[in-house]
Amino acid sequence: MGRLEGTRALVTGASSGIGREVANRFAREGAAVAVGGRDRERTQRTVDEIVAAGGTAVVALGDVSEVEGARSVVDGAAAALGGLDAVVDNAGIDTSTWVPLHEWEVDTFDEILRVNLRGPFLVSKFAIPHLLEAGGGSIVHMSSVCAITVWEGDCGYAVSKAGLNMLSDHIAVEYGPRGIRSNTLMPGAIETELHRSVMDSMEGGAEMEASLRVKHPIGRFGRVDEIADACVFLCADEARFMTGANISIDGGYSRV
Repeated sequence: MGRLEGTRALVTGASSGIGREVANRFAREGAAVAVGGRDRERTQRTVDEIVAAGGTAVVALGDVSEVEGARSVVDGAAAALGGLDAVVDNAGIDTSTWVPLHEWEVDTFDEILRVNLRGPFLVSKFAIPHLLEAGGGSIVHMSSVCAITVWEGDCGYAVSKAGLNMLSDHIAVEYGPRGIRSNTLMPGAIETELHRSVMDSMEGGAEMEASLRVKHPIGRFGRVDEIADACVFLCADEARFMTGANISIDGGYSRV
């Protein structure tokens, strides 16, 4: 029996990268998974992978940074799965234009906060009633080591993730007595499609990537399966006394 047997889980941003791996891993651990995404074809691809491996998955299509999109994704997932026990707030974006704060475009800053902070707020807002109805559950927010360290030039992303940590803390305190746990994971640099696209499109990206790698004492960037491992733990019974934690999973980066 898997560690998440019987769990009904929504994973947002699950059409690629970390979210895709988390959705697949949850299904292998016995969860029924609602795969959240904005692109129908890519989201369906993740569902097809899960079903082909013998798991249970449904598409939850929508833009979670918009009120009706988030409501549709959450309520649709709950309806398809018969409720919700776990949510992984993973949808997020970054920019490849890393510049000093005074050179940031206001529209770019606003868009990153809209997706990375407003989105998790909306997903949590609409998911919490379903979790309460189930008698409690777990929310994992995909933050970043940037929430507690400064990556020069990436102000908007860092601010959005720092805000996400506080959002998670509020949920932990406000809903802990009612059985809902809320934690964040703060990855360092992880080998994903997003990481690759940012580094490849950035001027001086190769040099930036090399400098980032040497700042990870473990000697390499992380893998998506390593983040999925931590997500499983936080949504499993082993983590039943963990809430309000902001957990670095960064190969030691934040300690350098």
